[in-house]
Order: sequence, then C-alpha cells, then structure tokens
Amino acid sequence: MAEKKKTDINLPFFRIKEDEEGTYVKVGPIEVTERESEEEKVKLGPLRIDDRGVRMERSLNSKLEGIAWATFFILIGCVFLFESVYDFDLDGVVSIGIGVILLSLNYARSRVGIEPSTFTILVGLVLIAIGIAERFLEDVNVFAVIVIFIGVYLIIHYGRRSS
Repeated sequence: MAEKKKTDINLPFFRIKEDEEGTYVKVGPIEVTERESEEEKVKLGPLRIDDRGVRMERSLNSKLEGIAWATFFILIGCVFLFESVYDFDLDGVVSIGIGVILLSLNYARSRVGIEPSTFTILVGLVLIAIGIAERFLEDVNVFAVIVIFIGVYLIIHYGRRSS
C-alpha cells in the first residue's frame, strides 16, 4: 500500500493541508474539509454546507454586533420616550450613547480575543465628542471635530502598520 503524500502550504489567503487523515483547502473565505471518517464539509463565510444542507453559523463577533444593535434600538426608544413623556430635550444623548455602545462593543471584542475595529473605535470617540459638544457647548463646529478625529485615526492606523 502506498503511503499518502503530506502537503502543507500556508500562504496569505491560501492554505492547503493534506495528510493521512484527509485534506483541507482554504482560499479566502472558502474552506473545504474532507476526512476519511467524515463527510465533506464546505464553509463559505458564515454558511456551512454538507450532506444535510445549508445552514448559517453565527460567529461570536456577529452575536456581539447583534447585541450592540439591540442596545442601539433600546437607546433610541428610551430617548424618544423620555423626550415625549417629559417634554425635555436630550441634545447629544443619542450621540454619546451610540459612541459608548461602539466602544463597549470593541471592549467586549478585545476581552474574548477578537481584534477590535479601529474604525468603530474612532466613530465611537467622534460621536462622544459630538454628543458632549451638542450637550454642553454652543457654537462648536462639528465638521472640525470630525476632521481632527480622522487625522488621529490615520496616524494610529498607519503608525500601527509600520511597526
């Protein structure tokens, strides 16, 4: 009986592994696994395809994002309800709340080992700054605040890349 050849190629966006147990091929978001004792499995992003059919597999990150969306809608509903019942204007509270939700999402990601998104961190910080400016300061140019935060984001983004 001929011994099966072992292959292990690991490149960015491309991986092939072949041994006695079976084969594994990954190209971008597509993964195909074939083992002698199991049925062939195909993964295409969140979709799992096998002999039983196609099903959606939710990742931990998508669950965290779902919780963040739910919190967003609860925040919006509470602010609208409070403003209508008490006839009180909550300038900036929605912006601050969304910023806190985005920063909390990234904190939760970092706690469970998922890479935080620097873009949503920046958006969260910008929204908190805009909300504070709306709530407590008058005549603040929101566009200037956004431009400053975009510059800070670019410095952080390209500073991380070079190291």
